[in-house]
Amino acid sequence: MPSRLEGLVDCWMAWGGVDSSLRPDPTALARGFGPDAARPGASPGELAAWENRHGFRLPPGLRAWLLLSDGLHRDAPLIHPISAIGPMILFGPMDDLHIQPESWFELGNPNVETVCIDLAYRWPGGGCPIFVSGDEESGTKPRIIARSFEEWFLELLAHEGREYWLEPGFETFGAPWASHRRYTPQPDLPAPLRAIAAEVGPLVLAGVAERDIAARTGLNHDDLEAIIRHIQHVPPNVASP
Repeated sequence: MPSRLEGLVDCWMAWGGVDSSLRPDPTALARGFGPDAARPGASPGELAAWENRHGFRLPPGLRAWLLLSDGLHRDAPLIHPISAIGPMILFGPMDDLHIQPESWFELGNPNVETVCIDLAYRWPGGGCPIFVSGDEESGTKPRIIARSFEEWFLELLAHEGREYWLEPGFETFGAPWASHRRYTPQPDLPAPLRAIAAEVGPLVLAGVAERDIAARTGLNHDDLEAIIRHIQHVPPNVASP
């Protein structure tokens, strides 16, 4: 008799039109997950409320899973319940990143590194990319580990819930911030702020603290953040603000 998790995975694949040949081995599910791995599903209203609050649409594969099971648990949450999916916490610096994109959300926290998703764009031929946060103490950097939720989820299940992206020889898909800049447009900047952006840009690139920039320019927090988001989107060696 199929386990509850096996049945939910089969339903998820059917809902999403996932190729049946990619179905995880039931023995892998049985070895990797206990009876409490899946939870009661979230309601459509809960998912809609989350999207309204954060301003981003959940990708279809993730939405379908959360409706079937509000999260996925092993020794720790591989996928958070919808109530715990929130803006990611940056554990280490990223090149040229001053303010992280509003579209970066923590999806799960299996161990040292958090698993995150970028809801701002779709990978060419894929979906919303999945990346890990990196960990300064462990010496790991943020890196994209899957080109869509579906790709990551199927691999996760096939590997019995293990962090397969930590295995030797695993090839990543690059850095999340570099990819975000490549595939999303530069945030718009209101006309009144464009002139002062030329003054703010060199200060940001020189590493001046935000509070000091605000003191020098008289900008409020929201306007300064808008300028920094605009400036940081273009690599310094490509164009100046």
